[in-house]
Amino acid sequence: MLRARRTVMVAYFLLFLGGGVWMPYFPLYLSHLGYSGWEIGVIFGMQPALRWLSALVWAYAADRWRLRHRLLVSAALSGALCFIPLLFVRSFAAMALVTGMIALLHAPLIPMTDSTVMDHLAGLGGDYGRLRLWGSVAFVFGALVSAPIVRSLSPAVVPDLLLVPVFPMVLALAGLPREQFGHGERFHAPWALLTPPLTAFLATAFVIQLSCGAFAGFFAVHCAALGFSDAISGLTWGLAVSTEVALLYWGRRILQWIAPAQLIVLALIVTAVRWLLTAVVRNEALVVGLQLGHAFTFSAFHLAALLLLSRLVPPQSSTGGQTLYGLVAFGIGGSIGVAVAGLLVDRVGTAGLFACETGVALLGLLPALRLRRLVPD
Repeated sequence: MLRARRTVMVAYFLLFLGGGVWMPYFPLYLSHLGYSGWEIGVIFGMQPALRWLSALVWAYAADRWRLRHRLLVSAALSGALCFIPLLFVRSFAAMALVTGMIALLHAPLIPMTDSTVMDHLAGLGGDYGRLRLWGSVAFVFGALVSAPIVRSLSPAVVPDLLLVPVFPMVLALAGLPREQFGHGERFHAPWALLTPPLTAFLATAFVIQLSCGAFAGFFAVHCAALGFSDAISGLTWGLAVSTEVALLYWGRRILQWIAPAQLIVLALIVTAVRWLLTAVVRNEALVVGLQLGHAFTFSAFHLAALLLLSRLVPPQSSTGGQTLYGLVAFGIGGSIGVAVAGLLVDRVGTAGLFACETGVALLGLLPALRLRRLVPD
């Protein structure tokens, strides 16, 4: 068990290490190449849609033909090879093609890994949070280590940094448990899994991610509008992800105290309070401290979500359930959230934007309370 557990930890670490480089520094690299704002926006804007729509197709094949492990490794290797052209492509069309292929091929890696881990959780020690936290640690590590490298060598080094984890990741994913639970003849396509409880859960996941648009896209702008130091936004993101790690570590105990459907309601309430106070507070330390609520907005919600999915989705369709969650919450909800925030921010200002997000988060209580009624403790 110990060896398998270490393999899962390494797999999560390598899965998210590149994200710590991609998110903060790949736009900087594109700007370094002379790309315009709209070109950078197109390349980043197409990523969620390509990833999660592609992931649905991968999930269908994985569950229908019981090929999850083979498809996981094949997608990881094919996507890793697509990182190589980043070393030399320069034109917008070529860059869009390469990054689009990466999105299509690496789309299933997280949902397939999560579904594999949840299938085998009992044999891995029974604590998803302490396994998954290594992904969050990797994201912070990637961002922190890359910062001085990019600063000293220029953004031109970003493609090299992105290449570092992708091939070792293939080996780590190949070492994950191979067995896929359930029987193929009882398989249901992802879109056929929508029972009333699962629909209520997905609606809640959509709304909480929709409410995160202001933080994801405009928190740095909000800090600048308040006259804070340029370093505050980065410091706050680091603090938020650190609290994410802490809650993942202690999450098993929390789920012993509070049922997952109740935890989701609590996460929404904490998130709404977080956005409301962010809208009205002007003190630098307090604004930063409020983002400790990220532990509930993401970690508590995600832990409850994984446990609920294991109950609401039959084991033979677990990959499809994970993918539906990712598509609806992070793909559709996250993308629309940032887009809507972008449309509103010039009209209402950043403080007004966070106030609006308070209302959005509270709307999530409607499906969350229905979920609580439909799912017994």
